[in-house]
Amino acid sequence: MPLIVSKVSTGRPIVYPWQQSICMKAISTLIITLFTFISMQAQNAGNWPLNSNLNGNAGNHLTVSPLSLGSSITSSSFNSGSEWYGEGGWTAASTPDANGYVQFTLTANTGRYLVLNTVTLIQRRSNTGTPQGAGPNNWSLRSSLDNYAADIATGSMTYNYATYTVTLPAAFQSIPSTVTFRLYGYNTTINSGGTSRFVFDNISVQGQSNAGVLAEQSINLTAQVNGEKNISLQWNTDGFSERTQFVVQRSFNGTDFTPVFRTESATTYIDANPVSSAIVYYRIAATLSDGSAYYSAIAPVKLGATGRTAIKGVSAQGNSVKTFLHLEGAGTYQVNIWSQDGKPLARQIVNGQAGDIQSEIAFDHPHGIYILTLSNEGRISSRAFVY
Repeated sequence: MPLIVSKVSTGRPIVYPWQQSICMKAISTLIITLFTFISMQAQNAGNWPLNSNLNGNAGNHLTVSPLSLGSSITSSSFNSGSEWYGEGGWTAASTPDANGYVQFTLTANTGRYLVLNTVTLIQRRSNTGTPQGAGPNNWSLRSSLDNYAADIATGSMTYNYATYTVTLPAAFQSIPSTVTFRLYGYNTTINSGGTSRFVFDNISVQGQSNAGVLAEQSINLTAQVNGEKNISLQWNTDGFSERTQFVVQRSFNGTDFTPVFRTESATTYIDANPVSSAIVYYRIAATLSDGSAYYSAIAPVKLGATGRTAIKGVSAQGNSVKTFLHLEGAGTYQVNIWSQDGKPLARQIVNGQAGDIQSEIAFDHPHGIYILTLSNEGRISSRAFVY
């Protein structure tokens, strides 16, 4: 609406009260709209203000864990109730220590999934010492999506606070249930009289929890001798889009794999094993739309072995995993837990007679999907489970 004015002999415009009210209302509506838009763009999925406690504030329809420290860090404390630090144990090496980190987790409520955009860190190293400065000079942010294998972002820091905003890659736009971040401090130096500290004023993750259930990706592979030298492979997959290509890969040393079969629909393959080898290793690779690859757990097979082992069930209980196994015969069996990309995480040796038995494995890892394998003399069975 155009602003209507009148002129008197002075030549100055007059704005009537009703016109001023309309203008103010329009301006207020515009401000509220802009504020709402900005708030939606910068919505916090989790925020850790660090005011005298380590608890986080969760966004709608999700939960967050308190902050915690890796086992290498010796102590922590609040300073005046408005900042928090982990003290001692930060590595002087030029790469992160696997156990030297600050950890926080976000979990979507049932029937929802996470869409995360950025992580914002307000942090510094200690300002103690002469000259000032002690603690990690560098930081690295990693996540449970790849079992903390790769840096999402890295940076350097001083004893003055700075705000670091990390833009998360596409994989964080569709997390089926939960993700754990670990923030590593490393390349530590300590000046005379200084105390090694990684200090935080605030940590936040921007994003939200959306309604819906995403398919969780998994490949379960079993391999066993079929006849004198033929090896029979069977697998099932979950969570992959149509036309995903699956590649059976074979190795004779457990490290160097070559493709032997490609398919978009088959779930079995028989390998005549043209090369003589005492043990043959197999895995299945799925090529994803972003060009990355997803791998099953490695299945080793000893030629000449017969028989069958089976995993009947898996139950996660606190810091352990209970397994329900069927043993084909008496002997020594190995139970392993693997990450989805084939990294070994836990192992247990089981000695038993033929029949059904139970075993329990200590397991203290972030919540997520893992793969359990049961093997004996080249025979192997595998099963994915949620921890």
